[in-house]
Amino acid sequence: LNSAIVAVSVTATTVFFGAMAGYGFSKFHFPGRNLMFGSILLTFMIPFPVIMIPLFVLVRNLGWVNTYWGLIVPGALTGFAVFMMRQFISAIPSELFDAARIDGAGEIRIFLTMVLPLARPALATLGILTFLESWNNLLWPLIVIQSDDMETMPLGLTNFSTLYSTNYAQMLAMSVIASLPVLAVFIIGRRQIINSLMLSGMKG
Repeated sequence: LNSAIVAVSVTATTVFFGAMAGYGFSKFHFPGRNLMFGSILLTFMIPFPVIMIPLFVLVRNLGWVNTYWGLIVPGALTGFAVFMMRQFISAIPSELFDAARIDGAGEIRIFLTMVLPLARPALATLGILTFLESWNNLLWPLIVIQSDDMETMPLGLTNFSTLYSTNYAQMLAMSVIASLPVLAVFIIGRRQIINSLMLSGMKG
C-alpha cells in the first residue's frame, strides 16, 4: 500500500508539473529562459549519491523523516520530466494556442484543455517511466524510512534476507507479486507509448 501511494503520488505530480514547466519553456519567451533550461539539463550530470546527504538533511529539518512527504516531495519533479515535455510540446504548432487566445481562452484553460490532451502520448510515457522508477526505488526509502509500517515494497523484500540466511522462496513469491502492478501499468499504457514513439519518428 505504501508503494502504491508513493508511486501514484510521485507520478501524478511529476507528470502534471513536468507538463506545466515544459509548456512554459517551449511556448513562452522570458529573460533567462535558455539559462534556466540549461541549468535543468545540468542536473542530469549530478548523480543521486552526491545530493543524497544534503537532501536528507533538508527533509529532516522539515520534519518529513518517516512520512509520506519525505518520500513523495523529493521526487515530485525531475529535470528529465521537464526536458521530455518541453521537447514534445515544442513540436505542437503555436498557432493552435494563438487561436485559442483570440477566442478568449486563458493560459490555464489552454493548458488543461489543449496542451494536456495533445501531449497525451508523452504524458503516458513519462507517467510509466516515473511509476517504474518510484515503485522500484530502494535507496531513498531506505534512508528516510525508520519504521516497519512505512516500508515500501523494495524495503519489504530486503527483510527476507538476513546476515545468516535468505528465504528465497518467500522473496521470489513477493517479487512476483511486486511486479504485477508494474505489468498492469505497462499493459494499460502500451498503446500510448507506441503512439509516442511513432510521433517521435515522424517528427524526426
